[in-house]
Amino acid sequence: MTKATAIFALATAAALSASAAFDATFQVRTASYNIRCQTTESDSTNNWDNRKVDFINLVKTIAPDVVGFQEVKNAQYTYLRGQLSDYTFVGEMRAGGSNPEATPVAFRTSRFALLDSGTFWLSATPNVSGSTAWGNGIEDSGYPRICSWTLLKDRTSGGVFCFASTHLDLNAGPRLAGIRLILSLLVAKYEAVDVPVVLVGDMNALETEDSMFEASIAMQDALLVSKTTPTGSWRTFNGFSWKDDEVSSASALADYTAAQRSANVATLGKRIDYIFTSFGAEVESFATRNDARPGKQYYPSDHYPVVADLRLPRANSFYTGKVRIEIGKSVERVGHGRYVLTRGANLPNADNLEFVLPNWVERAAVEDGEIVIYAKPAPFFLRIR
Repeated sequence: MTKATAIFALATAAALSASAAFDATFQVRTASYNIRCQTTESDSTNNWDNRKVDFINLVKTIAPDVVGFQEVKNAQYTYLRGQLSDYTFVGEMRAGGSNPEATPVAFRTSRFALLDSGTFWLSATPNVSGSTAWGNGIEDSGYPRICSWTLLKDRTSGGVFCFASTHLDLNAGPRLAGIRLILSLLVAKYEAVDVPVVLVGDMNALETEDSMFEASIAMQDALLVSKTTPTGSWRTFNGFSWKDDEVSSASALADYTAAQRSANVATLGKRIDYIFTSFGAEVESFATRNDARPGKQYYPSDHYPVVADLRLPRANSFYTGKVRIEIGKSVERVGHGRYVLTRGANLPNADNLEFVLPNWVERAAVEDGEIVIYAKPAPFFLRIR
């Protein structure tokens, strides 16, 4: 082992030893909520202007750390940002028509730092705004469909995860193609570097359909793997139709097989809103919030929000604290140079790394996913006795 190698081996060991003292997971409350786009309802009580205050109040009651919305039109987007001022919103409009929709992600600004974000279109040309065509015999989407995503870092634990919100097509062909695109472009990308992914949205599909079957192979359906009994209704789409007696998620899981649930939609209602997580994430609890508007037999939206409390692994993220580099007694001289400390680490970020540098080190940085240290320029001698 060379002297330089010995230095860096000791430094790496010190960093790993320090990080082991910290929790390997962090908790996040996630949610998905289709708000029902601002339009003219046959019953004026369900118009956006008459339900928006109750909608916001329910979101604040749920208090998600990060939430994905669907069917958000321009005026609604402005309203949400104004009313949920503790959150940062990310996500483009999907284009198409004079009043397009968005599927934005909103996260607590004080809790998370935004490392990266984007929106892509569910089509054969995902980077082309407003695109709908798939080709290869797959019918075009009826509307432009999108996925908006964020890469977030928990400011306390340093944990990093990807959170995405989408609204799949009404037709089976583009719906299946859409989920496959999300799984390949987003989920596979971040899971390859051990960054957990949370995908939420109005999927317009029952759990037994091909699109949800493929999603559940690649990820976990949070309701089905919750460590505690899921609460709230089985259906997530209410269509503004009031029910005195909801069929609970727990009852549906206990009394029906998946095939029976699919065959008894008239009784159970449609579960089409989901929270999917990477394998390795723990779902502490899951709820479908079928809250009524206060004092009324009406709902804040034609969908119920779904909520999952998650414990995510902090794989590939460093603890919040200091990385201390210690010099071994065998070192006599360190010259000018550049040395990689963590070969192959593929760090997504290092905002929370605080380096305590010995006097022979000029600076430390993260470059191309590696921790790199630069020795001070020659002539420089360090003698340890």
